[in-house]
This record gives sequence, structure tokens and C-alpha cells, in this order.
Amino acid sequence: MVDLEITYCQPCGHQPRAVELVNQLLAEYGMPLNKKLTVALKPADSGIFDIVLDGQLIFSRKQQGRFPTIDEIKKQIEPKLSIPIEMPSK
Repeated sequence: MVDLEITYCQPCGHQPRAVELVNQLLAEYGMPLNKKLTVALKPADSGIFDIVLDGQLIFSRKQQGRFPTIDEIKKQIEPKLSIPIEMPSK
């Protein structure tokens, strides 16, 4: 089982962005993802938007100065889920 935690700033209004990220992952992978991945949304404050995968920080808004893209998160999750990464068409 792969554990994904998204800690987001509730007072800053980052909750919809966190929920949308989870929705995009579920839409992308459907049931295979549900059986291999647990997702936790954790409200916080201080402008935080951190993503932790299996106990390791994989993205921090404060460090990067921006929010993550869905592709950035997928690249981190897919190897752990044994889902092949699709190559873009030319």
C-alpha cells in the first residue's frame, strides 16, 4: 500500500486545490489506484501545501514557491504503484 498525504492551509483556501488533486488522481487511475493507494487530506495553516509519499516529502509549496502540477505528482506516485508512465505523443 502506498500512502499519500496532502497537508494544506485551510485559512488560505487551499482545500479545493488539494481535493482537486485527489480527484484528478482518481479520475486518471480509477480502481487500480484505489486498491493500492491511501490518501489523507490534512488541514493546517501558515500557507502550507505539502505532499508526502510514504513518509517522504515529495513537494513543498514553500520550498518551490508554487503549487505542484498533477504530472509532477504522478511521476512520483507511478513507480510505487507499478503503473507505466505514458510517453507524450509527437
